[in-house]
Amino acid sequence: MNGLKEFRKSTGLSQENIARKMGVSLSMYEKVERGNASVSRGFMQKLKKTFPSVSIDAMFFGSAERSDL
Repeated sequence: MNGLKEFRKSTGLSQENIARKMGVSLSMYEKVERGNASVSRGFMQKLKKTFPSVSIDAMFFGSAERSDL
């Protein structure tokens, strides 16, 4: 998930810090960021709740036109 990594770096947070803020395990966060695990709806919802301005569609689906979450 290149978009996820870029977003995290833009926030200046480590993987551990962003995982803690989102309420997910570091292991799960790392797997999603590296593309070793599929991003779940729950993960996306937690990301959006933690960072309301983030575009889920742009980050994970390459589209900024939809706003489902």
